[in-house]
Amino acid sequence: MNEPIAPAVNAALIGRWEPVYRSRLHYLVRWATRGHRPVLKQRHLAKLGELLHRLCEERGITLLDLAAGPDHIHLLFALRPAQSVSSAVRDLKGRSAMTMMSEHPELRVWLGGNLLWEDRYAVETVSPARIERVQERLRALHPQPDDLAAAS
Repeated sequence: MNEPIAPAVNAALIGRWEPVYRSRLHYLVRWATRGHRPVLKQRHLAKLGELLHRLCEERGITLLDLAAGPDHIHLLFALRPAQSVSSAVRDLKGRSAMTMMSEHPELRVWLGGNLLWEDRYAVETVSPARIERVQERLRALHPQPDDLAAAS
């Protein structure tokens, strides 16, 4: 009757333990350019899309969708329960603003200063059942250039 209570632990797991998350929290976030000025041209939007995809990947944020207009951006992403939406948005806004202002100095002139984004942002939670509907709504609001060519 001297059996171990728990099974043997795999040697690979001894040095590193991570909780297993069965849930993700989904958020739709919107923020705008300073003064809601329509300064984001197609080249800026393409660079911003690449940049936000890379930043999300680096920070462990699951980016589900991204849509942008000339004066604002929508992000649909998922976070683990241990991640904070305010920290994620602060990081994404700050890093994207610094990179965009350094690579596109014309934005600084057009916005009349050093800040690209407004201080405020809007967040709404999205249930897993509504994700597809939210993505459809974003596509309807901001069709991609490929979508416009196919429609004509």
